[in-house]
Amino acid sequence: MYRFKGLEFQRVFLTSVSDGQIPHQRIEQHRLANPDRYRQEEQRARSLVFVVATRARDELVITWNGRPSRFLLEDAARTARNATTLVSPDGPPSGSAAA
Repeated sequence: MYRFKGLEFQRVFLTSVSDGQIPHQRIEQHRLANPDRYRQEEQRARSLVFVVATRARDELVITWNGRPSRFLLEDAARTARNATTLVSPDGPPSGSAAA
């Protein structure tokens, strides 16, 4: 994700944007012991997600397993669509070439 800044892509796939992965669960050790460090690490993770998500020109796909990251919209799990509902019987979306 660090290399995305300043670039633009037609499609961006953000995978594993799950609770405990982004931000990574290891920052929790700082929550009580060092609140300033905790806020700094959380902001760094939030900024990375923002930078990568805003690199998508036409399409942004975000996946997670279990619960979505707290950086996603609160109702992300409720409003998300299953990947199979996004694929039409006519072929791939956005004029992509079939693999």
